[in-house]
This record gives sequence, C-alpha cells and structure tokens, in this order.
Amino acid sequence: MERIIIYGAGKIGRQYYEFLKLQKMDHIIEAFCDRNYKQIGKIGMAAVKDYHKLKGKGLPFVIAVFDSQEICELLQDDGQVYYKDIGDWINDYQENDMERIKMRLGYQKMLNLNWGGVKNTLDNLNEEMYKMVIEMELDRAVRVYGGYCPCCKKKTIFVSYHYWLRDHYKCIFCNSIPRQRGVMKVLEKEVPEWKQMKIHESSPCGSTFHVLKQECKFYSYSFWHETKPLGERLEANVTNQNLEKMSFEDETFDIFITQDVLEHVNYPEKVLAEIGRTLKTGGIHIFTTPMYPFQKTRSRIKMEQGIRKPILPEVYHGNPIGDKGSLVTYDWGGYDFLKMVDDISGMESRIFEFPNSKENFENGLEGDFLQVVVSKKIRK
Repeated sequence: MERIIIYGAGKIGRQYYEFLKLQKMDHIIEAFCDRNYKQIGKIGMAAVKDYHKLKGKGLPFVIAVFDSQEICELLQDDGQVYYKDIGDWINDYQENDMERIKMRLGYQKMLNLNWGGVKNTLDNLNEEMYKMVIEMELDRAVRVYGGYCPCCKKKTIFVSYHYWLRDHYKCIFCNSIPRQRGVMKVLEKEVPEWKQMKIHESSPCGSTFHVLKQECKFYSYSFWHETKPLGERLEANVTNQNLEKMSFEDETFDIFITQDVLEHVNYPEKVLAEIGRTLKTGGIHIFTTPMYPFQKTRSRIKMEQGIRKPILPEVYHGNPIGDKGSLVTYDWGGYDFLKMVDDISGMESRIFEFPNSKENFENGLEGDFLQVVVSKKIRK
C-alpha cells in the first residue's frame, strides 16, 4: 500500500489524519511536513518533519493547507508527485467506484463531526442518512455522479440503477429525476422571482411539486377526475380541472407548468388554447414532453364522438392519480410541434436543452428526451 506525506500540520492536516484514522488507514502516513515541525512534533503516531528532509523520499504529497497555490508551485518545481487535496488523492488511490464513494462520504461525514455541519452540503449527512448511502450498493448502479441538485438545493449524489436515466436517475435526497431538475433550473433562470408569482401546475408529482408547494405562496394545482364536477375544490389550492376547458378566468396566472402531460391529451389544440387563455400577457408556460426532433408529429389515437380509439399500439406512462397509467396519445415531432403551440396559443416558444457538459452533469441533467420548453404569451 502506497504511503503518503501530508503537507500541512494545521487544522486541515489534522482532519486528514482523523479521516484516515476512521478508515483504519492512518498507518499509510509517512509523516507530516510543516514549517513549525519542531513545535508540533507529532500528530498521532506520525512525526512532523521539515520539508527538505521529506522531499527526497519519492512519496506523493497530499496538500493540507488553505492556500495551496504556492505549495503546488514548490512541489512542481521540485518534481514531486502531489495532490491538491485528499479528494483528489482518493480518486486516484481507490480504483473501485464503490470504495471511492464510500471514502469520500466518510470524509464528508468526518467534516460534519468536526465542523458541526455546513448547510447544503454532504457534510449534513446524519448517521441514519450516512448508513443509508453506504448501503445503497452503488457498485450495482449504472450511473453515479456527485453534484448540486436544482430541486432540493443540496450537494448530493445522483444515482441510477437503470439505463433509462430519464425516469431512474435520482437525487439521493429529494428523489428528483432529470426532467424535474431541468424544469427547476429553467424556472430559476427565466423567472428568478417565481416565488412571488401566481403559478398553476396540472397533474403535479415528484420533487418539483413539493418545492413549488412549499416555497411559492401563490402556487395552485389541479387534477382531472372525469366523475367529479369541473372546478370542484378537492382540497386547499387543489381543483378538478379538465385542460380542454378549465374553470379559471382569463389571464389568471403568471406561470403555467405541465410535466409530461401533453403527450396524453385527446385534443391538444383545445389544451394549448386554454393554457394560453389563462396566462397573463407576458406569462409563460413551462413544460416537458417527449419530443422526436427528426420526425413529424403523429397521433396515436383518433377521436370518435368523444371516445378515443388507438390507431397505434398502446403505450402507457405513469399516472399520479391512477395505477393503470396514462395512454400516450401523441408522439410529438420537433419544430412542427412548437409551431403548432405558437399558432394556437399566441405564444413564442423556445427549447432549452442540456448537452453534455460538466455543469449539466453536476446538476444531474442527463438522459433522453431532456428538453424543457418555455412558451411566452405575446398576445391575447
């Protein structure tokens, strides 16, 4: 097992020592080096020595000082192998993904014990959460990435045990999936003051629903139960609404949200017109729906006297108010769909996509059909 030298015997150096001790790995520390080596003497069983007595050993240095730039330049000039912090060393030292993540979580947990927790970081893991994460069998996962969740606003780990990331790539804290994180990221970017706006969402579910319900004073939502009267109050801020003909007055909302709803409607023209009617001029409809950019829109059903009849093999998606699921009624094409949206609803639409990038990876934005559309009402 490779031994290391820790450069810096101050607060961070001692934290590194405590972490390795918790991992039962403190024996790999060859020594600490510090300009105050005579006064410090030892940390645990490891001696604190002068840098010049250690640099010829050919061992890697793990830097443990607040301002590392000067130390990095020194080590580089001397031809030393070094790591900017213990996280970099863990990534290189431990090849097994599962063990590497366990070690990184162990370090974060140790920081939590030493610093009392830091808001919105993995340092906040309590003992129960820490054990849960360790027991997640991350070696079975097909995708694991650490980053920042746009929904719960925490540093987190995104994990999927299934190759269909769109529905299975979840934040370990809030269980959000990529399209929900995409909606929140676009909402924050396009309308930073959304918490003070009148927002309505049709058929909400998941992490975005909880965030909007908790943080937006004027958030309301609706479901559609065919057996109940239109507009009936189901509970506080919840009404029974048919998107084809809603009971809301004209120009009621600043923001209307639908997530994976439009591929299930019978009469999309009526739905889009109704959403446009209920939005204030300048208001926006934020929505997701699977889109196929290289094909034209096609209907999977035909309506006969108000009854839908499948004309393509039936496909069902999850339904927040039913176990059977919702029948997919339309496969939306690319830009012919957006043109239809704009022509019918008096909107001007833009597609937000999340191409492969470090920022998007760190926000858990990966998977198929990961587009968010923002349609702005430009005319009554």
